[in-house]
Amino acid sequence: MEKFLNIKLSDGSVTPVRISGVSVIKFAADVGSGNSLQTDLRINYVDGGAVKILSQQRGGADAVFIPSAAGQKAEFVRALYQKIIEAVATPWNLPVIGGDDGWDYSVEPSSSQASSYAAQGDGGGGANFAAKQSAALQGTGSASVADVSPMLSISAV
Repeated sequence: MEKFLNIKLSDGSVTPVRISGVSVIKFAADVGSGNSLQTDLRINYVDGGAVKILSQQRGGADAVFIPSAAGQKAEFVRALYQKIIEAVATPWNLPVIGGDDGWDYSVEPSSSQASSYAAQGDGGGGANFAAKQSAALQGTGSASVADVSPMLSISAV
C-alpha cells in the first residue's frame, strides 16, 4: 500500500512524497554556510530508493527560516515520523496526508499531556488545552527563530 505526504514548497507548488516503506529519515550535511546555508533532509526507503528535501537558502534579513539547529532538525524528523504513523493508521490505499494545500509544517507535542477537565470558567482549558495542540516547526533565520519556511525542492537521489 503506497502512502504519500503532500509537501508545500516555497514556489507554492504541492509535491507528494512517498512515506510508505521508509527505513530512515535524517539530515545529511548542510549545504553552504551563513546566508547561503541550506539543510538537506534525506528519506531512505527499504527498497533502496531515497529522496532529498532541500531547504531554501537562509538568506539575509530574516526572510527565510530553516531547521538548522540540532533541536530544530530533530523536531522536523519527529514531525515526519508522526505523518508516517498517521498514514499507516489509514485503512485505505493511496492516501495523501497533508491535504490539497500540503503539510503545514506542524508537529504534535513531544510528550503526552495529562487529561484533565477544565473548569467552566477556564474558557475551554486555557494553557492545558494549548499544550495539547500542534505547533509550527521552528527554524533559524539570519538573526532570529520563527516558524519554518517551506522547503525549496524534493528530488530523488
